[in-house]
Parts: sequence; C-alpha cells; structure tokens
Amino acid sequence: MVGGLSSLWLKPAILFAIVAFGALISFALNWRQIDANMHAVARERGAALFRLLELTRDWNARHGGVYVPVSPTTPPNPYLEHKRRDVVTQDGQALTMVNPAYMTRQIAEIAQLAEGVQLHITSLKPIRPANAADAWEADALRRFESGLAEVTDFIPGALPVHRYMAPLKVTEACLKCHSQQGYEIGQIRGGVSVTMPAEQLLAIRDADRIRSIVFHLLMFCVAAALLQLLVRRTRSHLLALEHLALEQEQVIADRTQDLSRANSFLERQLEDSETAATVFENAAEAIVVTDEKGNFVQVNPAFSLMSGYAPEEVLGRPVGLLKSDRHSADFYGQMWRILIRDSRWQGEVWNQRKNGEVFIVWLSISRVASSGQPRRFVATLTDITRSKQLEEELRHRAYHDPLTDLPNRALFSDRLRVAISQAQRHGRSFALCFIDLDSFKPVNDRYGHAAGDELLVETARRLRACMRAADTIARLGGDEFAAILIDVGSRREVEEVASRIVADLARPFALEAGSVSISCSIGIALFPEHGADAEALQHSADAVLYAVKESSRNAFRICPEGGQGA
Repeated sequence: MVGGLSSLWLKPAILFAIVAFGALISFALNWRQIDANMHAVARERGAALFRLLELTRDWNARHGGVYVPVSPTTPPNPYLEHKRRDVVTQDGQALTMVNPAYMTRQIAEIAQLAEGVQLHITSLKPIRPANAADAWEADALRRFESGLAEVTDFIPGALPVHRYMAPLKVTEACLKCHSQQGYEIGQIRGGVSVTMPAEQLLAIRDADRIRSIVFHLLMFCVAAALLQLLVRRTRSHLLALEHLALEQEQVIADRTQDLSRANSFLERQLEDSETAATVFENAAEAIVVTDEKGNFVQVNPAFSLMSGYAPEEVLGRPVGLLKSDRHSADFYGQMWRILIRDSRWQGEVWNQRKNGEVFIVWLSISRVASSGQPRRFVATLTDITRSKQLEEELRHRAYHDPLTDLPNRALFSDRLRVAISQAQRHGRSFALCFIDLDSFKPVNDRYGHAAGDELLVETARRLRACMRAADTIARLGGDEFAAILIDVGSRREVEEVASRIVADLARPFALEAGSVSISCSIGIALFPEHGADAEALQHSADAVLYAVKESSRNAFRICPEGGQGA
C-alpha cells in the first residue's frame, strides 16, 4: 500500500512537470513567433515602399528626367550636370529637371511629413554629401556587394524604428547620368534605406505578448487544477481498492492526451483568427464584406482611404453607395447573376468616392459560407485609375503628332479606312484633301525651327477652325497635312471648305520672330468617283495636289471627272 501511494504521488508530479515544461516551450515559441511576425510586417512595409520608389525612379530614368516648375521647395539641383537642366517655356515659366535622385529626395520629404517615414538614397560613392551613408547603411551596402538581397533591422532607443534597405542596381537608363562614374549595367550603385517608426508595431507586439502570457497562464492553471483533481480521485480509489490504481493511471493518460489535443486546437484557432485580423487590417487592397442583400458588413482601413468613407458611414448601407454613372443597370445585373451562379466575379468597375471623384478599380468578389453562419460576400478592390490614365496617355501619344496634337499618319490611315467602310455601307460620299504649305521652307531657314514649329501649330489651329467636328484633320509630316470631309452632299460643299482653308492660311502669321505670310495648295479626291479604296483615293489626291503645286499654288483643285491630276 505504501509503495502504491508513493507511485501515486510520483506519476502526477511527473505529469505536472511535463505540462509545465510544455507550456513553457509553447510560450517561448509563441513569444519568438510574435517578434518574427513584427519583423516580417516591418520588412514587407519597407519592401513595398522601396519597390514603389524603385518603380518611380525607373519611370523617371526612362524618360530622362522630368521638368517641374521652379519653386522654393523645388529649386534647381546643383548636383545635376545636364546642359538642359533649366529651361524656360514660351510663356515664361521657369522649369528645372528633376532626375531620379532628386525625385527620391522630394518623395522622402513628403513621406516624412505624412507618415513619419524617412527615405534616404545613399551610396558608398555619393555625388551629393547629404547622400553619404551612415554606419548602418554603409554596413548594408557592403553586405549587398557580397550578394545579400535586402536588410531589415529593429533599432531600439527613445524613438525605436525599423530600418529596411535594398540595393539600387544600374540599369541602361541610369547610365545617362552615371556613366562618368564608371558604373556598368547590373552593378550596385547604392541603395535606399527606409526608416519607419516602430511604435505601432511595438504596441501590437506588446498586446500579442500580453495575450500570450494570459493564455498560457490560463492553460497552465487549467491543467494544474485538472491534474490535482485527478490525483485526489485516484488516491481515494486507491485507498478503497489498490488494483484500480492502474486503471486510473490509464484514465489520467487518456484525459491528458485529450487536453493536449484541445489545447492545440484552441491555439490554432487563436493564431488563425489573429492572422486573419492582421491581414484584413493591414492589407494594401481595400477589402469589403457584405451580406446577401449587398449591404456593408465590414470594411478595412484601405477601403476608407480609397473611398473617403469612414466605416460608420457605410456599415449597414447598400454597396450601391459607390456606384458611378459609368455602368448601366444591366451591367450590375449581369455581375450578380454570374456571382450567384459561379460564387465569384472579377473585372473592372468605375466607382465614385465620397467627394464625387470617379475612379476605376479591379474588383474581385467571392461568396463565402461557413457551417451555421449566414452567407457573406468578400470583395477586394485595387485602384487602377493611374495605370488607366497612363495607358490612355500612351495611346494618345502613339496616334497624335507631338507638335500640333493632330492625328498622325497612322491614325489618319485608320480613319480613312473607317470612312471608306461607312461610305460603302450607307451609300455616301466623302472628300480626301491633301494640303501642302507653300513657302514654308524659307520661313524655317530665315527665322529658325522654333518659328517654323510655331507656324505649324497656328496652321493646325486654323485648319481645325475650318473643319466640322465630325471631319478629320491630320499632320502627315513636315508641312504636309490631310483632311477627310465626311458626308459631303456636293462638290460645291467641298469647294467652300477648301476656299475657306486657302483664305485662312493666306492671312499673315504673327510669330514671335515677326510677321510671315505663306499659302497652301490643296488636292482633293472624292469617294467613290476618284477611287474605291484608300490607295486609289490617295493617289488621285496626290496627283491633283502636284498639279496645283506645279501651276499657280495658293489654290485648290478637285480631281477631274474620270481622271487623276489635271
């Protein structure tokens, strides 16, 4: 009996020690994971800011720098050696070139004022003294040269910060400004350090640590209480019947295993819920949760930043609050039908901010449902307004003359094909006009190319004034222009437009260099009389233009019936 009692106390003591040790190990691992999570969040924030800055610098470098108005906050860069660093526009506006390094400093000042984030471009061989690396940055730069991709550190102190740094590598665009320093493509020329205030992440870390301490203490107390209860029950049974001790020990082992499984399940649930909450609150994309009726249930901070609406302004209200006038009711109806059928939908949607500004997002919606929970819809919104604007600007530049902003030869050819197709389909007629400036070269030779460009811009303005809104006027190159007059009812109508063009271009041009006079010659071909396709029409118009140039000039001529030229 005495041996049984000794064994009774020894085994619970061992189990208690195991549970205590397991709780201690779990607490240590969880404590370490909390620090690792804080470090990972800091690294992701730093990497995102660096990548955004790197893309901005690359865009600037590919364009050879950008010009901005000179101001007290943006004076000329004394460290930029460029023959066109400072220019003055025709209206007297002083502009200075902002290269990638200067743009980085400007962005750094804005970031520090807005978010307290410090961005510092640096190098072991800086051109600008202020770009010299501090001790931490110099160490990071040397580590980059040995192959390290990035560095993230936590710097404690009175104002604790996280510091992130990644290298800047030489690209082909960089050599425009740094070739004289002996850099080669792919070589590391420096880096950008991101210094971020750590108070918020430290507060989150401390809160997680407190939760971890409370949870593990509670787990330890529960386990200890259960073990003590089991010991008492086992002892009473052993006093009554010693042979039941073996069975009770098995019961203890089984219940301890059940507790371990339950504790593991609780830990996973807690970790999953905390991770989901962290992702939801810190995601860069706007996240929206709605009910089956399309009413807001939950939104994250990125949504408020994007839309201008605070959470309390939208919760419980329909998502139609964000609708713009860019989509019809059929568009939204089709969206919901697909969402109900496939449980997901994605595409581009024009929305409206609280201030009335319209913006475009890439919207992705998924339907989620948990057992015993009401059905919800989760949507992520990514603002792509700026990329759409850049896409439209690039498309405009590709199809328009940079000097006059008229359609260029490529766009003109496309509109000529469309005009032929529509005229054939509806049985209509239109006129193709080739316009060539007379005496343009002497103006260019005497007054210079700037005066010639000014003359071409004014010519384009006068040509637009002579045309209807539906007509097309284009610059084909040099002093050559072309026009498409659609839906013309008679030759007289074409002759009136041509006469107006000849008269307007014969009026003197008041240029900055002085008053000049030119004239123009116009060759006109009618569809379908002088050609059934683009090539034939252009050949006819060109031939009659040549005839005008060879004869009187300062005139127009329509291709004669059944022929080309005259």
